[in-house]
Amino acid sequence: MKGIEKQTKTGRYVEFGKFILNYYQLENNNILLIKYPKTLGPVPKLRSTIISDNFKFFLQDLINSQKINIDLQKEISTEEIKILEKLINLSGLSQYLKYKKIGFDRNIQDTIQRFEVLKGGLLAGNQSIELKEELSKILQLFLNKNIIDSEAGFELIEILK
Repeated sequence: MKGIEKQTKTGRYVEFGKFILNYYQLENNNILLIKYPKTLGPVPKLRSTIISDNFKFFLQDLINSQKINIDLQKEISTEEIKILEKLINLSGLSQYLKYKKIGFDRNIQDTIQRFEVLKGGLLAGNQSIELKEELSKILQLFLNKNIIDSEAGFELIEILK
């Protein structure tokens, strides 16, 4: 099984299991672009996607260290965790990296910490849809686990819409 390593003639690509990842686009434009190594054709299930700085830093660390940095993984949004899982599974690197799902299976303390980070971003003026959606999902989780009062939780979710 192939691992992860910098390669190719142009130096723009990094071997990523069965695929290659355009490192130039990742580093300079926050674009996750995955291709087949022989044809340089795009992988249909992994379309070109603009990603957050957190996800970019995670992937760069993964490429350089060959290991999953759990602390950086916890900073990735729920939607990007889904992309990461699809990337790792389709590339065949799941066993090589000993990948463990975190996402919303994080322990409650990590989720509370993530909530505080997102809340801080919102209070600082970040009005992105992704941030609001992730905050809403965390609030739903808190409601389901009776961590917050249901009236306050539903009110906060309405404000985020």
